[in-house]
Amino acid sequence: MDASLSPDLFVSDLDRSVTFYRNALGLAEVDRVAGPDGPFFSMMSRNGFRLMMESPKSPGTQEMQKRHGTTPRATILLYLSVEDLAAEERRLRDAGVSYHGPVTQPYGMKEVSFEDPDGYAWAIGQKVG
Repeated sequence: MDASLSPDLFVSDLDRSVTFYRNALGLAEVDRVAGPDGPFFSMMSRNGFRLMMESPKSPGTQEMQKRHGTTPRATILLYLSVEDLAAEERRLRDAGVSYHGPVTQPYGMKEVSFEDPDGYAWAIGQKVG
């Protein structure tokens, strides 16, 4: 049985996040769910990688807030492995995203890092050598 992992991010502004990920990472929106108060869920994809996002209007976000009594927060680094880091840097620059690097790490990856509008930490890396 095949399995895949799709991060589900709780975001403060769904439309802003969809625009950010479209421009910064080249993701395409493949699904959107709306309720009476408007859109609350988006699924984005690129080459088999999927990213889900939920707004404060989402039943999932509201349930999380009930259980934890606060806006959902997580400590996580989302890591995207690519074959052409220079192309990803161009995409980030063209999208106006401030990033750090590139840095060649001792574990054989050349990486750049940045944060999305909600503060989620990302790294994009390419194997070197």
